Amino acid sequence: MAKKASQFIFRKDYEKWLLKQGVNSVGAYCPQDKYKCNGKDYLYLDLIGVFAIEDKRLYVNALFEEWKAEIDKKNNLKTTLNRLSYLQKYRQFVETIVYGKKRLSKEDNEILNEIRNALSSVRNSINNSQNPKVDGMDSLIEYIKEEKFVKLAIESSYFFSPDLVVERFEEIKEYICQQKVVDPAFDKYDIKYLPARYSSKEDAEDGVHEPVVEEGKVYFKLQNAAQRLCVIYQEGARGKNKECGGNTCGGGNGNARVCQLIKDRTGYDLGTTTNKKHFRNFIISHIWGHAIDPRYFTNLWNIVIVPAWANHLLDKDEKGTLASTFKATIQKIITVLYDFDNFDNLDWPLIQMTAPKCCKEEEVISGRYQINIIDHKSGDEPLGKIWKKTVSI
Repeated sequence: MAKKASQFIFRKDYEKWLLKQGVNSVGAYCPQDKYKCNGKDYLYLDLIGVFAIEDKRLYVNALFEEWKAEIDKKNNLKTTLNRLSYLQKYRQFVETIVYGKKRLSKEDNEILNEIRNALSSVRNSINNSQNPKVDGMDSLIEYIKEEKFVKLAIESSYFFSPDLVVERFEEIKEYICQQKVVDPAFDKYDIKYLPARYSSKEDAEDGVHEPVVEEGKVYFKLQNAAQRLCVIYQEGARGKNKECGGNTCGGGNGNARVCQLIKDRTGYDLGTTTNKKHFRNFIISHIWGHAIDPRYFTNLWNIVIVPAWANHLLDKDEKGTLASTFKATIQKIITVLYDFDNFDNLDWPLIQMTAPKCCKEEEVISGRYQINIIDHKSGDEPLGKIWKKTVSI
């Protein structure tokens, strides 16, 4: 017997479960969104239910991701939020009821047998469109929604004060504009060049590190540029770059000079052994990346101290995910906090770049954020003041 258009596997069980969860308008929580495969349409509710009863978790997760992306693409913000809440409810039902389910009703068995014939082609379709995976963040997001997670992650992070940001920007600007070989932030160290993280790439979008053996120096050169930008100190290059003569090579964890800068300016130690660190279970994060570029590596507008439980998301670039939402929102906060478009504060053209933009404006979660600001240490105080600032985006 062919199923009705509104019928799907486990519908009766799902509606009973929804009522127990305090949901009265159960019909609204049964959206008829369809997955297209080889010219045929299948309800997401059916496919997810059947893959779940087969205990194929990777494909269940992949279909939820496809469904979420489709909702994001087709609807306005209010409709999107409503439909995503329906999706999350069905995900909870699948996790708590469907996995491990032993007995099926006659109607559910009919749907199961009908859909089973299509599982192979659906599986191939998913494999071709994405790599099925298990996301360790899913269980957390079930309990605290995406908006709350992003807000918590941002409000648990530490940003640098606008004064510190402008001060460091001016140092880098003068170093580049005046072709200096002494970075004032590191003038007490043996090697005083402007730092950038080591890269061996010879053709990178970010630019290239160009050793000049006879000078014992390494220069940074922008992609397709005729002139070199400046002399650099290669953070993390020791033992890797055989051409720099040792004069511009540094060891460390890839962020040693960033840690030195932060400690010198604020007093906070992020680079020592665990029992001496002022910040534990936090990671130094370059929000726009580009750490091999000296204009980005120690420029404090690009650096945030992020909780370890959230930081790994900033390394991902998948559109329409928790990671891209988090990155877009934190980037937007930075552009507002430091007033990126005000050349009186940050004169971008003088360091041969434009102000970085929020990567995916449409994914920003708007609202008021109470963020932590680390200030310059002053007087006899060993540590800079940490204070709260409201940023609205």
